[in-house]
Amino acid sequence: MARTPPPLILAYHGVSDVPAHLDPEGLFIAPRQLRGQIRRLRRWGYEFLTFGAIAERLAAGRAGGCVALTFDDGLVDNLEQLVPILREERAAATTFVSTGWMGYEHPSVPYARNMTPDEVRALHEAGVEIGGHTVTHPDLTKLSFEDARREIADGCAELAEIVGEPVDVFAYPFGAASEETIRAAGAAGVRAACRVAAEGSFDEPLNLPRQDTNTKSALGLWLKRDDRYESLMRHRPAKAVRRLGKERRFLLSRLRHR
Repeated sequence: MARTPPPLILAYHGVSDVPAHLDPEGLFIAPRQLRGQIRRLRRWGYEFLTFGAIAERLAAGRAGGCVALTFDDGLVDNLEQLVPILREERAAATTFVSTGWMGYEHPSVPYARNMTPDEVRALHEAGVEIGGHTVTHPDLTKLSFEDARREIADGCAELAEIVGEPVDVFAYPFGAASEETIRAAGAAGVRAACRVAAEGSFDEPLNLPRQDTNTKSALGLWLKRDDRYESLMRHRPAKAVRRLGKERRFLLSRLRHR
């Protein structure tokens, strides 16, 4: 009998063909790569859920074989590129939106724009779950309890007004969360929140772990599925290999776009 795969929450940002030299932070995944990951996850036996739905399954102890695709910040390609892929592949997803960035260029990638409120509403109507990601995208661990609570609550309230229903799922900017930050999320009315870099615990609804998708290979996805990627990458040889891989992709990208 095939083994039920473990629960998995994956963190993305943009969905677009962006050359490596224009994406030093690795924020984008190409549409064909995302489609390939979805198909591979389905072959592994995964059921695709929104983040809110997988949080409910985790609380009930029934999240084995479930995966959530989550996208941070609110880039407009989540509407233009992601939605058609989800429809074609019959998959679900969640986008966490920073409301203060709506309609503006993304601070890290000024050639890319974040969604306007109308586009966020259209994304919601297309079936993508909308979650909070604060107003100004600060490191919440550097704020007071009340300032952190306000950032979370105000962002979620603004999104709720846009989509016409409560917004009570949340992603910590930069994946940064302290005990006080997590307490602030609860005080802001959040029922489920997530980190990145596999930090957190599936036993803590306001501190759920996500795996970054900064690797696009099948091996990298397999390691992340089994929560072995981050621990492996802490070793010096693995860090060197990953650095060389990034440099190679950067140089090839520059050569192709001369």
